[in-house]
Amino acid sequence: MLTFIEPTLFEKLKNAQALPSPGGVRLTIMRMCAQDDPDMAELLHLIQADPALSGRIIRIVNVLNAQRLRPVAAVTLDSLLLVGLQAVRQLSLALSLAETTAPATCVNFKLPAFWAHAFAMASSAQAISSLTRVAPLSEMFSTGLLANIGRLTLASAHPAGYSSLLTRALDAPAQLAMEQSLFGFNHLNIAAALMQDWKIPELFCDAVLHVEDPASSQGEPGSRQREITWTLHLAAAMAELGCAPSPAIDAALGKTIVALEQLQLPPHDFVELYRLAGEDWQEWSQTMHVIGTRTWQSLPARAMDMLLHGPQGAGGDHA
Repeated sequence: MLTFIEPTLFEKLKNAQALPSPGGVRLTIMRMCAQDDPDMAELLHLIQADPALSGRIIRIVNVLNAQRLRPVAAVTLDSLLLVGLQAVRQLSLALSLAETTAPATCVNFKLPAFWAHAFAMASSAQAISSLTRVAPLSEMFSTGLLANIGRLTLASAHPAGYSSLLTRALDAPAQLAMEQSLFGFNHLNIAAALMQDWKIPELFCDAVLHVEDPASSQGEPGSRQREITWTLHLAAAMAELGCAPSPAIDAALGKTIVALEQLQLPPHDFVELYRLAGEDWQEWSQTMHVIGTRTWQSLPARAMDMLLHGPQGAGGDHA
């Protein structure tokens, strides 16, 4: 049962075709993955014909089997079984939605920047999880990609109103409150509701709901639910460092410091995670046309001082 927003409002949005939805061959893959006894040969054939999906599966398999002398270069039946059909289903969903467009009437919603951030967050969530193993890599990638799908929903369902709202300088809590007041839902609770409707485990839906304020999560301190939420929070900060405008960098570094402490990750590990996420994001920039040819930003010179010593470490004491 839908629990993140009022069910009748959700159905109204769905009936008005205002919600992002998967389509094409990837929808077929999703449906096959949900079957009790799918035709694995046909499923394998469909996946092998999808460069983005098969490339993601190959990358995940090679991370999981990092000790192999020779990395795998093609999707096989063993690859699908290792990653899991539920994870393949979520990847198909996320990549299908990445081809969704927004109405031109939402003039202040910049679709390329939106997808650039979404793939940066997905790549970052996967990089963090490759170290912590808090959840399957494919599921963290998909959740990172879908975490802000509510913004696309607002642009589609209320293009004029949301475009106007985007011109206002609001902090994150005020933005959520204003969205809720104007439209009856905000970008986080509609994202969680969509993920729940797509049969994504509630653990990930709840993490998305609290991604901007992980301390508000209902999970117990140290719980897996709380760790996934903080992982997504850190991934969002990494995405801002990697592809957001320069004015957002100091705020993103502040979020990074807090999230690293919560996840008990050493700052030196973050440098490698950031590099891995950037490499992955650059690969997506070549695979998915929605990102374009932007470059992942290097960490600013003051970043390590801030990571190691807190905000005061980047001050003028080094003169």
